[in-house]
Amino acid sequence: MHNSTIHPILQNSFINNCLGYSRQHCLQLLSDHRISNVAFAHWLAIPSQKLLLVFRNQRCVAIDYYIKTD
Repeated sequence: MHNSTIHPILQNSFINNCLGYSRQHCLQLLSDHRISNVAFAHWLAIPSQKLLLVFRNQRCVAIDYYIKTD
């Protein structure tokens, strides 16, 4: 049996509601919840959660977890 770990914020979070929505919608959602983010190119980074929202054609197509390295 495959044991996968789901990031806690994705289990029952409004961030999961970004999938399929526009970049503007996601930015507004993050702003409404006072979650800081960094916008660049085809991504929105959410440093506090170590998450990256990935956009294609201005739509969120994936949410990736990242590990910050110094």
